[in-house]
Amino acid sequence: MKNTIMNNYKIINNQKKGFLKISLRSMTTLLAISVSLFFVSCKKEIKAGDPIALTYDQVYMVGNATSVGWSIGDAIPMTPTAGNPDEFTWEGPLFAGEIKFPTALSWSSDTFMSATPGQSISDDKGLLALSGNPDYHWVLSDAEAGNYKITLNTKESTVTFQKQ
Repeated sequence: MKNTIMNNYKIINNQKKGFLKISLRSMTTLLAISVSLFFVSCKKEIKAGDPIALTYDQVYMVGNATSVGWSIGDAIPMTPTAGNPDEFTWEGPLFAGEIKFPTALSWSSDTFMSATPGQSISDDKGLLALSGNPDYHWVLSDAEAGNYKITLNTKESTVTFQKQ
């Protein structure tokens, strides 16, 4: 067995097994050097600023106030507003019941919900529930059922229900 010491690294050449062994001390030193070089080369200053805006290609409607009920696979797509990527609209009949606005055909998708549980449709304040939690809904009474134009603004987290 032939041993060679080079710059504080002990390398053992084991010709019978056909591979090199590097001592634990050498590996620890190499790891420390690698980590140091990584942090020196990746030095970046991060400053606080405005939060990253979330944008959505699609928003849907689901709930027993809609014609599809609570079938997420059949949720009703809203129409994106041309020239305004933050706005979606829909026109049609709504029934007495509850409604919310998922961004994908999944119960765990980001969902635009009412700001409080059981909120009236006369209050347009909403919230974006990441992964669908908390699970709040707008509520339509029997007297409020009818044809509506719904406008959802993803940037402002608002939903307006305009009876037609």
